[in-house]
Amino acid sequence: MSAWSPLRNSVYRAMWLGSIGSNIGTTMNDTAAVWTMTTMTSSPYLVSLMQTMSSLPLFLLALPAGALADLVDRRRLILIAQTGALLTAAGMALLAWYGALTQTLLLLATFQLGVAAAFTMPAWQALIPEVVGREQLPHAIALNGVGFNIARSLGPILGGLLLAALGPAPVFALNALSFVAVIAVMCTGSYIATPRSAQQEQMLGAMAAAIRYARHARAMQAVLYRGGIHMFAAVAPVVLLPIIVHSRQWAAADFGILMGCYGGGAILMALVWLPRLRERFTFDHVLFGASVVSAAMTAILALVPGKFAMGLVLMVTGAAWISGMNTFSVASQSVFPNWVRARSSAIYLVVMQGAFAIGALTWGQLTSHLNAPITLGIAAGCLLISAVLARLLPISHVEKLDLSPSGHMLPHSAMTTEPAPSDGPVLITIEYHIDPKEAPAFRAAMLHLREVRLRDGAFRCSLFADLEDPTHYRETFLVGSWAEHLRQHERATMEDQRIELAVQNFHRGAEPPRVRHLLMVNLRDVKP
Repeated sequence: MSAWSPLRNSVYRAMWLGSIGSNIGTTMNDTAAVWTMTTMTSSPYLVSLMQTMSSLPLFLLALPAGALADLVDRRRLILIAQTGALLTAAGMALLAWYGALTQTLLLLATFQLGVAAAFTMPAWQALIPEVVGREQLPHAIALNGVGFNIARSLGPILGGLLLAALGPAPVFALNALSFVAVIAVMCTGSYIATPRSAQQEQMLGAMAAAIRYARHARAMQAVLYRGGIHMFAAVAPVVLLPIIVHSRQWAAADFGILMGCYGGGAILMALVWLPRLRERFTFDHVLFGASVVSAAMTAILALVPGKFAMGLVLMVTGAAWISGMNTFSVASQSVFPNWVRARSSAIYLVVMQGAFAIGALTWGQLTSHLNAPITLGIAAGCLLISAVLARLLPISHVEKLDLSPSGHMLPHSAMTTEPAPSDGPVLITIEYHIDPKEAPAFRAAMLHLREVRLRDGAFRCSLFADLEDPTHYRETFLVGSWAEHLRQHERATMEDQRIELAVQNFHRGAEPPRVRHLLMVNLRDVKP
């Protein structure tokens, strides 16, 4: 299977091409907007605030947007968000054309475009696995990175040239037109969606389920911690580049070309070297190398004397960037099961874009008080910390996780009373009889099963030992409602089944472990 194989899928191919067109417009817009702000003010804080205003909406809204994407038609949600982005970009073009675009309006419009992106990205990322399948997912994610960096290479160059020749208004207008590409794809594309749960979740419940899953999924936490630290430090060259270019009195076209070098290095890495690195090395090895190289390039960026040398440094920086970001993206999608994919993708985006926004603000503030070389040196030190985490929080094992639905949890046997979906809480008990000599190993296996119960819907899970019978243990876990327990059955993955079978192998007896379901009785409703 080649790196280009997902493009044989017509739906994915249309999505990929549409996203490239839209991202070219977006990167053109970003180049024009940041440079316009640079001409309005000499404050590094306000210039770096542009990056923050672009990323902050995703940090604030991605989780509600991800929950919404798991509950409604994802394509319709993307259509509404992209239409809003089109109107915002058109408004920016009109304001710039009539000379009415102020610093405040530019920041506000940047924030509004970020809101549209916040509602688009979780739904978009959740669509891709449904379209291409598990086997082609790593290649599809890599191609997404290639497409984004094609846009990052062409967009700044085109934006810089148009900005220098015609001013910002035509650039903003072209960005408005670029959103039409995604709108067209969402209107015409078709695919077989993953079946949704028969037990429809509510918005707040869906958000709580995503947070609960992230809280009890160790592999996901490792990806989030490491990805956030890496993003916080690796964003420094992009944030400070316009300040460095402006301080040397270079032109807007030079800024666009340098950003194009950054994106060009990322494209070469993604197409030529990254697939080979992925075949030979683990996630952790690739991330270690990406962090070290990025640290070295970040440290010397502000010290190189000319445009050509700076372009070469930025090419290597872009290559290290895509190596790290692509690896984190593939690792993140490897720890998200289908039932929570959009919401988990949203949490990943919140962490990464939050780190981007905080990093942009931090490096801009430090540059205001220090200077660019010292600030970039501090960022390089943070990247070296990210490299050390490859040993402390390894994530290479996530590539082997099988989180496809297992369907191994059997339907409930006949009950005297069938609870209503909203009835609850529900207490589930499972009784095990084990060899007392195997008790330590059994408890260790139960620790992993407890994590499964908690991340799949339980809000409490405990193991009790019988004081009168050392062979008898009882597992108990509480679920908020009967509908939530039915969703637990639907959410079970092959990895969950493996962990559950490891526990059941300790059971001794002719009959399987005994399972009981108890519904809480509200004593307040009982009349004395």
